[in-house]
Amino acid sequence: MKKIILFIITFPLITLALLHFSSPPSSRWLLSPKTPESIISEKTPQESDSTPINNLTLLLSTTIRHGETISESILSADISSQQTYSITQALKSVFNPKKSKPGDILKLKEYPDGRLLLEYFPNSLKYYAVEESEEGIFSAYEREIPVHKVIMGAKASIQSSVYESMRKQKIEVDLIYRFADIFAWEIDFFTETRKGDALRLIWEQHLSPEGKVVTQGRILAAQYINEGRTHTAIFFKDEENHSDYYTSQGKSLRRSFLRSPLNYRRISSGFSRNRLHPILRTYRPHLGIDYAAPTGTPVWTVAEGTVTFVGWDGGNGRYIKIKHAQGITTSYGHLSRYAKGIKKGTKVKQGQIIAYVGSTGLSTGPHLDFRITQNNRYVDFLKTKFPTASSVKPKYFDGFERISQKYLSYLSILNEYSEDIYAFPTIDDSL
Repeated sequence: MKKIILFIITFPLITLALLHFSSPPSSRWLLSPKTPESIISEKTPQESDSTPINNLTLLLSTTIRHGETISESILSADISSQQTYSITQALKSVFNPKKSKPGDILKLKEYPDGRLLLEYFPNSLKYYAVEESEEGIFSAYEREIPVHKVIMGAKASIQSSVYESMRKQKIEVDLIYRFADIFAWEIDFFTETRKGDALRLIWEQHLSPEGKVVTQGRILAAQYINEGRTHTAIFFKDEENHSDYYTSQGKSLRRSFLRSPLNYRRISSGFSRNRLHPILRTYRPHLGIDYAAPTGTPVWTVAEGTVTFVGWDGGNGRYIKIKHAQGITTSYGHLSRYAKGIKKGTKVKQGQIIAYVGSTGLSTGPHLDFRITQNNRYVDFLKTKFPTASSVKPKYFDGFERISQKYLSYLSILNEYSEDIYAFPTIDDSL
């Protein structure tokens, strides 16, 4: 009888103990700080459970949200306004808080003696820290994130726009824009792309020691196949530290004139052939080119030069004329407004935003009227071969050939591979 009573008393206690030790620990003890290396591959959830980490207490680990400032994030951890102000003022010595972007990671920690430590991780290979001294003074410093490089490859077949086709392959937006920038002198990605075109690119990817993606590095090689014609870009840096993208023959892709007066970076994410406003190009012999585009589309100058006219010009509406070298003049009509600082006499750089598409003057809809003349005579912009920048110097050509053959072989492997994304097996830290 005593054994039965003892069993009745001890069994619930044993059961409770088993349940306690076999159940998952509380989520607050599972929290582990995201390492600096995870700033791209993982989004850090907001944490404010005062988690101890290496003698420091994690007060906050969060990502910057749209419309949110660094100060607002710090204040959310119940930090005083004065301390928040001191932290952000110190941060300004190494990083401009106004340049914070959604997705940047912010961590706030506390030492056992109450001093604060802020760590800020933008989308780069560096992070910034603000540390409080014993006297309550905050100082900031910059640190590099340890990484190694791997070579990645991706390919895509164009079904709508270049942007949409690359995004379907999960290629990051910044990488898409850099790809478009490389070929900005060769291809008008608004109007010259065709369904069935193909693209390939090889780039560096920076990984943490744990194998997490930190950021996407330099594009090493790229190809765009447009209606059977292959455009190739090879990155090369010579012994004088001059770097550029070249054709496989060593000629620079950069030219004195861009291929289009519209900025691909500023509109491509909203462009689709299925939307109401595709970018259309109408060729008008002896007059110029009309680009039908949504009102507000940024217009950039195709070459460096000096603004000779800004204002209303009859049927052209709001109008800009720019004088370039070799007696060449470009003009931009039917604009909705001008970019800040653009006036007569302004010197502009190639690719500088000068205005925005509109429908002013004699116009049936929003579009850009683009014209180019040389010595007061119309020039066929689409057929003119403008001068290129310097080719690879002869004394460095052998080195370029080795790099070129290497990257071309990577592009060939990528083309034959069955999947659209390829991680080359060799880790290469020498590039």
